[in-house]
Amino acid sequence: MPRRPKAELAIFEPEIVQEILEWDQGPALLSKADSFGKTPLHYAVSHRQHGVLLLLLNAEASLERVPDNEGLFPVHVAAMMGNIRDIVVLVEGCPDYAELVDGQGRNFLHCAIEHGQENVVRFFCRNDRFVVLLNAMDYEGNTPLHLAVKYGHPRMVSSLLQTMSVEVGITNRDGITAADLAYSHLEPGLHYFLDPRAVVKNILYWTRAPVTLGAGGDHVLLHSRMSNTRPATDEGPKDIDGITATSTIASVLIATVTFAAAFTVPGGYVADDHPRSGTAVLARRFAFRAFVASDAMAFLCSIVATCFLVYGGAGQVPPGQRRFYQRSASGLLPPGAQLMVAAFAFGIHVILGEANRWLVTVVYVLALGAVLLCFPGIWAPFYLVKAIWRRAGWRGLVNVHRRPASLEEFFWLFITSFLFKNLMRPLFAVLISVTFLVSIALNIALPDY
Repeated sequence: MPRRPKAELAIFEPEIVQEILEWDQGPALLSKADSFGKTPLHYAVSHRQHGVLLLLLNAEASLERVPDNEGLFPVHVAAMMGNIRDIVVLVEGCPDYAELVDGQGRNFLHCAIEHGQENVVRFFCRNDRFVVLLNAMDYEGNTPLHLAVKYGHPRMVSSLLQTMSVEVGITNRDGITAADLAYSHLEPGLHYFLDPRAVVKNILYWTRAPVTLGAGGDHVLLHSRMSNTRPATDEGPKDIDGITATSTIASVLIATVTFAAAFTVPGGYVADDHPRSGTAVLARRFAFRAFVASDAMAFLCSIVATCFLVYGGAGQVPPGQRRFYQRSASGLLPPGAQLMVAAFAFGIHVILGEANRWLVTVVYVLALGAVLLCFPGIWAPFYLVKAIWRRAGWRGLVNVHRRPASLEEFFWLFITSFLFKNLMRPLFAVLISVTFLVSIALNIALPDY
């Protein structure tokens, strides 16, 4: 809905509207529509003038049943604007609100989803009063869940799946379920794990929402094909080289820095004329040990990722294996970078020692922020847990809905599960954070340790 100039908005002040309604010809203006078919009530809703809305409804309650040229009723406009308060008021005076549909047969929940109003969808899902809307179909047979999948809204899909009255197996006029839409909107191959459409597909995969497309309706086979295959005409460097090039630069940089740091240890070495000559002076300090451990792990993660990327960028390697190498490398790079940050913080601690206790603490706090923020996606999307648990229980979280035919199948199912993927991503961030806290505590309580 286009915004109006401030001068025009002034006519929606409640005092002005009240004066117009008290005028002899004022009530006759209530039902007058402009060239778009919009009445004053449409504009009051679109400009969030709740006081004006109440005045207009008190003067003429039937206005809420007047659609514009596109078939949009005022309650549709309120849903499109995300205005829950106006929706509640409009619905109270209209018991048959579920029958108010626009030119496409969509109710106001459909409109809220189409316009990305997550708060409205969440409100409807938590309110039993609106259960009649949750499975309603438009003229194309699409339910609210179909539209949430179509427009790629993970949080809306999660809210709908948390509501057990939402039926996930409904097919539209083309015989397509919501899960079918999720698969059809994604190209086979690698996807960024926070891509909204990839998240939508994954949650429907983890909850095993019914599918009818390909693979005999088998979710596991469909997911496997989507992840590991690609048509021969689409094997070019377009989708692989971009990821490989940037990832290789990052992994080589981390490997170079951590390799150099390993042989330029903070604190220096013991002189040749002393016992244990050539060893690190501060080798027995906790911070030094943490520095060595984090630096070594960062180097190993990055060098293994580099090796995987070499194979992942080779045209002679089969496409399925190339994607395996790329996925493995993309999983190793974030912990490599986080461990490098940790090694930097521990190295600063070793250099400053107990003489700069509070400065060391500041460095740890800043480093902790970098560890947690440099890869913000490690904490997402935990909002899916409730939906998966309600729909599939613990089996959905570990992705084992039936007894695996072999240990290999069980392993593949588990590593593609929500639990594995979303516990592994923050694992190193949590471990580094705990080690930082231990170092700060030791620096304060036992500065010589």
